[in-house]
Amino acid sequence: MSIAATRYVSSFIVELFSDFMVFAVEKFDMSPDEVAIVCLVASESTRELRKDAFATRTFGGEDQAFPDIERPAVSIKFIHTRLGLSRETTRRKVAGLVERRFLKRAKGGVILPAQTGDDDYTLELRGFMLRKLEVLEAYRRKIPD
Repeated sequence: MSIAATRYVSSFIVELFSDFMVFAVEKFDMSPDEVAIVCLVASESTRELRKDAFATRTFGGEDQAFPDIERPAVSIKFIHTRLGLSRETTRRKVAGLVERRFLKRAKGGVILPAQTGDDDYTLELRGFMLRKLEVLEAYRRKIPD
């Protein structure tokens, strides 16, 4: 990919982020801060899926969810520091997300709980992201060498 294509590709990535934010806000009645918190916790809680080949093969598809016990907890301090939110705002928003079952308390913080069955609120989100990735890939293929 040429350097000249960076603005082109960046435009589509920003569109993906924007569409994801709007989707999550409208679908789940979350604030943008709550979406950011859930995304950060989800990323940290499922890091092993991206880093460990066994975890990727075993839990990377739709058949099995990565077990809660294997998910590292994310502390309130990490969340508020990383997102630039006040500690109290973060604590309050996390408590609300736990109460609404978007997050789950774990030793040392919170995790994105394994998404299975009727409680799987991320199924539609995963499909949304996959469709967006396919669109992005189609645009990438159009970039001249």
